[in-house]
Amino acid sequence: IEPINCTDIRFEDFSAQQQRMWTIHPTLCDNIVAKNLNIRSTGGNGDGIDVDSCRHVRIDNCDIDTGDDCIAIKSGRGMEGYRIARPTEDVSISNCTLGDSIFACIGVGSETSGGIRNIHIEHCKFTHAKTYSIYIKTNIDRGAFIEDISANDLEVVSATGGFLRLNLTGSGIKDPEPVPGDEGIPSTKNFRFSNVKIAQCGRLIDAGMVSPVKPLDGFAVSNVSGNCEKAIALANIRNASLSNINVTGFEGAFLSTADVTGTGLENAVPYKAPRSATSSPAR
Repeated sequence: IEPINCTDIRFEDFSAQQQRMWTIHPTLCDNIVAKNLNIRSTGGNGDGIDVDSCRHVRIDNCDIDTGDDCIAIKSGRGMEGYRIARPTEDVSISNCTLGDSIFACIGVGSETSGGIRNIHIEHCKFTHAKTYSIYIKTNIDRGAFIEDISANDLEVVSATGGFLRLNLTGSGIKDPEPVPGDEGIPSTKNFRFSNVKIAQCGRLIDAGMVSPVKPLDGFAVSNVSGNCEKAIALANIRNASLSNINVTGFEGAFLSTADVTGTGLENAVPYKAPRSATSSPAR
């Protein structure tokens, strides 16, 4: 289901089944409501709802179990998306039950060249994730921005990879016409996560793949409880804030950091960021 350049759309009270392809894909649309949907899919690319360069979107009370991302937020890839410059913005995801068997429950990216901002996630249950419950992903040749991402009141039942991953330097295929130089490094700011309960979780937070050229400005995590196999790794972040994180069962250090400033960082151990997070983009 793929509306393009439409306004005032309602997807409500129906079920959909799909295989190896996105199920609902609004593109360049405004004022969208997706409510009381039941979506099932299998196989790679079997996403549930992909919001692509759209504004004013509300996804509420949906039950989505997919082969790939349950919900993905996108805005175009490479210079094509960068020239159009149509961000996805003002998206609310609430009261949803989400599970996936290949990738993430909620993916932001990796196509982000038009920009992404004002994404709010709340009162959601993640039943199972093959990688991470929330995965924010882009690449150093995408340009534009990802900003003002917030999530509150979440329950993670099972996540093989973990609760949250930020891969801002190495996700997605190479763009045929990349955004060049430092302009191609997406700017990122104001990511906030609060009131999260986790169980059967791989890593709590993997935020190692962030560019040192454009560090993430503003990263807050508060009121997290449960158990995980590994805890927190952060790199290239300014104005981080960690508070009231009470997790058990993890191996190794609770907090590992590389070039991170902020509060709640006491007793952090040095962290060697992944190579793609420390190298500059090709010129």
